[in-house]
Amino acid sequence: MTGTQLDPAAQFKQQAAIRAASLVQDGMAVGLGTGSTAVFVVAELGRRMREEGLRICAIPTSDATEAQAREEGIPLTDFGRHPDLDIAIDGADEIEPGTLNLVKGRGGALLREKIVASAARQFVVVADNSKYVDHLGTLCPVPVEVVPFGWESAAARLARLGAQVAPRKKRDGSFYLTDEKNLIMDCVFGRIEDPDTLSQNIYNIVGVIEHGLFLHMATQTITAGPEGIRILHPGERSAAQLSSEILGSQQVLPTQPAAEGIKKHLLVIMGVSGCGKTTVAEGLRNELGWPFQEGDALHPSANVQKMAAGIPLNDEDRWPWLERCHAWLAQCEQNGTGGILTCSALKRSYRDVLRREGLNPLFIYLHVDQAVLAQRLQTRTGHYMPASLLPSQLQTLEPPAADEHAISVSVATPPPQTIAEILSKLKSL
Repeated sequence: MTGTQLDPAAQFKQQAAIRAASLVQDGMAVGLGTGSTAVFVVAELGRRMREEGLRICAIPTSDATEAQAREEGIPLTDFGRHPDLDIAIDGADEIEPGTLNLVKGRGGALLREKIVASAARQFVVVADNSKYVDHLGTLCPVPVEVVPFGWESAAARLARLGAQVAPRKKRDGSFYLTDEKNLIMDCVFGRIEDPDTLSQNIYNIVGVIEHGLFLHMATQTITAGPEGIRILHPGERSAAQLSSEILGSQQVLPTQPAAEGIKKHLLVIMGVSGCGKTTVAEGLRNELGWPFQEGDALHPSANVQKMAAGIPLNDEDRWPWLERCHAWLAQCEQNGTGGILTCSALKRSYRDVLRREGLNPLFIYLHVDQAVLAQRLQTRTGHYMPASLLPSQLQTLEPPAADEHAISVSVATPPPQTIAEILSKLKSL
């Protein structure tokens, strides 16, 4: 951990982790969390064992943490031998000061993390100070772990609770599986006013295993930032007080990009059918944690019926659809969550609709050879648009001009490479 220069956010995480690891005493049974901050905790505990003679045993919350603990020489135990833990140390995706309620699970280990946290006499949360929010749901989705069988039904019921729901997937488009071989639904609720009621409503859905709302569990948080180390216990501060202390006259909380070095944007993944908009958008959603909307799902039923019959849409057909797409982007802008929308946006006039009322979405134009497009459409299943409509889309297409807020990306490479290229370009903006 000391061999390379850390970026500022990682340095803050390391500072908080070292402070939290200092709470561990000889003979303790320790719960080890998962994620970028927990990595520093495990490393520091390993150092203390080697250099200070610390004697502990630990239960890790993921296969990745278990592997790191073994490398550090930390003895592992289980709940058969230690049903109660002295302390658990883990990171968080959001922290609500005052209550110390949390959102966790972007790393995919929320079930094991909650089991370990609930078994600990002390549950210490470590993070950099950007994780403070006035209300949960502000910065990231709430992950919900569900069994694979019938996941579609569970997802539909989560949507009825007011969430935008998307199954988490890997860069290659396959489902992300937890260490327990379950699926994760990333649920964007926006600002959560009553997390206790929402928690119970999620638990009431058959097929749900666990969710990422960690309520009334943390005994303290240790965060670090430019102002130094800050330690909070439940009931000690409000988010508004913290923002005032940290930023002086600025009455807003610092925001944490969902991926290091990337600020939040409204992204419109555009291009003709078959270029891979959905695959790329889902990959970006999994990397960034921003809300995602499949634009084709916003088409009025008349448009769907027309395309399914092989009849090209005209401008009059598309205007109501584009208005729906604009409304979704505007809601994301209002929520401050960032957003990822797939929308063909073939003509400049269509893109102008999405830019109305002060919105400034970044259009990511995916382009690929026409022969490849035709082959993809011939083998695509589960979509209402036939391959016969590709020529009409290509005829309509007006690639973004130099004066538009857009980037162009070839999708001739495999999706993981395309997604990595887009993320690299986003970091440079």
